[in-house]
Amino acid sequence: MAFAIPIIIVIAGSSLYFWPRSKPVRIDLITHVVKPEKLQVTILERGTLEALDNKDIVCQVRSGSKGSSFSTTIKWVIDDGSHVKYNDLIVELDDSGLQEQLKSQQIARDRARNDFIQAEANYDIVKSQNQSDIATAEIAIELSALDLEKFQEGDYKQQLAEVEGRFFMAESDLSMWNDRDVWLDRMVSKGYMTPKQALADRFKLKSAEFSVEKVKEELRVLKDYTKKRTLTELKSKRDESKRAKDRLTTQSKSKEIQGINDTLTKKSIFSKEELRFKEIEDEIKKCYLYAPQDGLVVYYVSEQARFGSGSQQATIAQGEPVREGQKLMRIPNLTHMMVNTKVHEAMRNRIRGDQWKKTGYGEIRLAGLSLLSQPLGLLSAQAAYYEIHNEFMDKEQELIDNGLPATIRIDSFPDKVMQGHVKHVDEVASQSDWLTSDVRVYRTLVSIDESLPDLKPGMSASVTIYTDTKAEDVLAIPVQAVLGNTQNGFFCFTLAPEGPIEKPVKLGVSNEKMIEIKDGLNEGDVVVLNPKSLSRDSKKDSSKAEKADAPTSPSSKKKDKKSKT
Repeated sequence: MAFAIPIIIVIAGSSLYFWPRSKPVRIDLITHVVKPEKLQVTILERGTLEALDNKDIVCQVRSGSKGSSFSTTIKWVIDDGSHVKYNDLIVELDDSGLQEQLKSQQIARDRARNDFIQAEANYDIVKSQNQSDIATAEIAIELSALDLEKFQEGDYKQQLAEVEGRFFMAESDLSMWNDRDVWLDRMVSKGYMTPKQALADRFKLKSAEFSVEKVKEELRVLKDYTKKRTLTELKSKRDESKRAKDRLTTQSKSKEIQGINDTLTKKSIFSKEELRFKEIEDEIKKCYLYAPQDGLVVYYVSEQARFGSGSQQATIAQGEPVREGQKLMRIPNLTHMMVNTKVHEAMRNRIRGDQWKKTGYGEIRLAGLSLLSQPLGLLSAQAAYYEIHNEFMDKEQELIDNGLPATIRIDSFPDKVMQGHVKHVDEVASQSDWLTSDVRVYRTLVSIDESLPDLKPGMSASVTIYTDTKAEDVLAIPVQAVLGNTQNGFFCFTLAPEGPIEKPVKLGVSNEKMIEIKDGLNEGDVVVLNPKSLSRDSKKDSSKAEKADAPTSPSSKKKDKKSKT
């Protein structure tokens, strides 16, 4: 019996030596059974909170000089993060230069106003003088016509009658002296008169004959020359009066046109100076910026400034220069927030934001304004439209479909999962920094559809976007079970009786948790969820094998010989 016990032990030991041994069970491995899954593609990204309704505070002061983009400097600004009420002063810009311009412009405006008033007075004087000159010319025409008529119907006839009367008297006297001449001859012959006395009377006869000839000649001159000359002169004066009136009428119109143009020019100059004065006043008012709503002050930092790019870096601080159109800060509405995140270009086509359609309200309103402002022209109608465009902007478009649903988890409130949807996705890739210049991402705005107190702009959040891409009853495994890359291929580890083995797989759609396996695995296979430990072991084994297979160097042989001796 004592001899049999050692034999049994030897047989048992030899059987254990020659029995096939299996690898020890790995208790450190986490496994997952492959089975059909309902897979929906989701996109998980990080982002920061922003207000959905932001009132931007923009510097509207125009640049001070040509060729310069800076308009003024910040004289005082409220601290970043301050709570403000509606119409609180939040920014005061330096207006000292504008105040000096306003004083100079006031002088120019007053001078232009005086010139305009004087031009108006001169125009009134010109009109009055023209009326007087034309009235005088009309009177001159009437007087010249009366003079002509007076001569024809009065003066000439009167002169003619007077000369004819004198001619008749001269002929009577001549006839009388002719009769006396015969009588003188009898008186001399009878001795009643002396020859000398008769000679004296005969001289009177000659004088009567001369008088008759003189009056006759005077009558001939009056009829043949004086009448024609006087008529020609009076008619010439009448015609000249008419021409003088025509000249005065033309000159009056020219003077009035000149006066009107001068008045309009002075009025235009005054209007421009007045407009410039009001513009400077408006520019001064623009130097004082007030809160458009209750909210929180957030200094604006552009994307270029975030990454240190751009030719001009804007700093919001006292004494810093500002440009026309520069955004200084925002007053967000904290009751409705959204997450500003960025999605990789590979996922851009799977994301959809709110779908809108135009209502045509703007075109209808513009057409109505153009009809109402016909005297002003279409440009004035467009200007009026753009002035009230912001007031009716919500009527320009109509929402026809919401964007993709999403869930949001705020880092400051990790236990709260909030519902939302994709509001907008940019069509152009965002500007990248130099670290990720080869990566194209698109800005995506995700609206938070519920409110949560104490949300602040700038808080970090994670967003899960649920796309329309879904896969029903597909083999899927957790994403952490897959190793590899697109160049060398993807693989995972499955459990077999002899231990974990590596299997190449072909991948399909995925989300942040699961990924579809199109080829390489079967339903019921068990995959390892922490394959990195296996990959490290395989690396160790391969390194040991490489060392064992490596050729022995001469120095190592010398060491072996020394160790043997």
